[in-house]
Amino acid sequence: MNNEQQTIGNGQPDDVQRTTDDVQRTTYNWKRILTKVIDIVCTIGLWIFGLVALYALLLFTVFDTFHVPTESMTPTLHPGDRGIINKLKLGGRVFDIYACAAGEPCEVKRMPGYGKLENGDVIVFNGPFIEDWDSVAMNVRRYYCKRAVGVAGDTLEIRDGHYRIRGLDKEFGVKREQDMTGRYVRDLRISTPDSVPLPGWIYCTPHDSTFNWTIAEMGPMLIPAEGSRISLDRHNTILYRKYITWETGKRVEWQDTVATIGGLPVRDYTFRENYCFAAGDHTIDSQDSRYWGLVPEKFIVGVTTIYGHLPWE
Repeated sequence: MNNEQQTIGNGQPDDVQRTTDDVQRTTYNWKRILTKVIDIVCTIGLWIFGLVALYALLLFTVFDTFHVPTESMTPTLHPGDRGIINKLKLGGRVFDIYACAAGEPCEVKRMPGYGKLENGDVIVFNGPFIEDWDSVAMNVRRYYCKRAVGVAGDTLEIRDGHYRIRGLDKEFGVKREQDMTGRYVRDLRISTPDSVPLPGWIYCTPHDSTFNWTIAEMGPMLIPAEGSRISLDRHNTILYRKYITWETGKRVEWQDTVATIGGLPVRDYTFRENYCFAAGDHTIDSQDSRYWGLVPEKFIVGVTTIYGHLPWE
């Protein structure tokens, strides 16, 4: 054999051709590996996106979680407890959260649910005010967990610290806590001289001298349901004006002998929304409907079904 390198059909030396083939095979293998890696990454990404989207959908329509920061629901719930919110019972809500957060009027719609709000349900809801208790607005930055003592259509009163619903022979809340509240307010009235005003915290909504209701003696008060019709005498105008203003967007006033809505005299009013009376079980130290008034049902996130320490904690 000659000392010259052996060549093949294309005129290239044999070792050069082998080197070229090796490079092509290596390049092909790297392309296959890269393609597989990209496929795996894309598949994982799609799965993650799908799971996140499913989780977001479930949070929106089925459930959510909450954390208890205060003692207002003791002994039922304690600070640090967590729970699961059931959104299926009342139905998930649809609204423009950015408009609500900006303080703009926002319409809240609710998907169909399998049930209705019931007396005694423990609920989580958006705060029913933004800055003061004299108006109604959905505060998307603040949530409360309380017990729905009274629901739409009920007539509620508080006697000696105890909640009473006309027509229902049943205790709602924690009797021992209500006993303590009634006893504390009674003792406070006895021990306070007539010349000394009682502390402001014992007085409750509507914070008007016409009523002088306290956290131990309040009502009776109708909790409006959609379609409930009331006469607008002076008593009811004072008691319900902020709810009527929220529903109509018009100023409600009592002028001499007649109520006006948007400057026009009216004799009665038919409510467009359902409301509830939400209160903490620790009645002596709970900021709730006794102070800031009724909660529109549209503000309710859902009903709690599991609370305390969650199963996986």
